[in-house]
Amino acid sequence: MNPVFIFLVLVGAVILWFLLSALFYPFGRFLHRIWKDAADEINREDQNKEKKD
Repeated sequence: MNPVFIFLVLVGAVILWFLLSALFYPFGRFLHRIWKDAADEINREDQNKEKKD
């Protein structure tokens, strides 16, 4: 294979990697917030049940 083609494919892969990471960073932050809120709510319900007993 042509070495220039391999180099261009590698450069394209690196550029794609950074573009996708920039796109999915806010999405991951949103999912983390949802997950944390759900875990906090579960823990709060467990604490309320313990207080009632």
